[in-house]
Amino acid sequence: PRKQRATILFTDIRGFSSISEKTDPRKLAVFLNRYYFSPLGDIVFQYNGTLDKHIGDSIMVIYGAPVSYDDDALRAVLTALEMQKRMAQMSVSLGSFSLQSIPTGIGISTGEVVVGMFGSARKKEYTVIGSEVNIAARLEKIAKNGQILITEDTYQEVHHEIIAEKVDIVNVRGIEKEIGIYNVLGVKPHTPLSSGF
Repeated sequence: PRKQRATILFTDIRGFSSISEKTDPRKLAVFLNRYYFSPLGDIVFQYNGTLDKHIGDSIMVIYGAPVSYDDDALRAVLTALEMQKRMAQMSVSLGSFSLQSIPTGIGISTGEVVVGMFGSARKKEYTVIGSEVNIAARLEKIAKNGQILITEDTYQEVHHEIIAEKVDIVNVRGIEKEIGIYNVLGVKPHTPLSSGF
């Protein structure tokens, strides 16, 4: 394991418990795989992110490990914007429920993490751990439908290209420092997207 700067993105579906309660498990699996995990995974790969894991209906993505770019934070935010756009356009009728869009919230945090293989002797996986992971997960939980909440550190890396408004300062459980939060509104018209996009 090694320390490294990275940007972490979490997204999940708002009100998923209500959807899952009303849906046959097999149809729920089709819904998640076809309309949520697959299209969002494609966007992650488009922006050279590392799809770390699925946790229920939550997706964790890493930018900056194992491969690091100068614009990891920007790639994460552009991923989030594309994710929200795609989910807003996703109309789903499956079994007992019908959605004109898939309501999602996204949290993003940038900072130093520990990168490496973690687990037991029987099962290990490549991932990142640290407070930035916890912060991103926390922001995702408090984000409303359609929101992309980012930390101050992420904002400082993307503010030349991204339009965002400061919304709050919060204390995250287990984190001593207060964290400034910004709500991402869009991309500035003049933004020169990186050649890798």
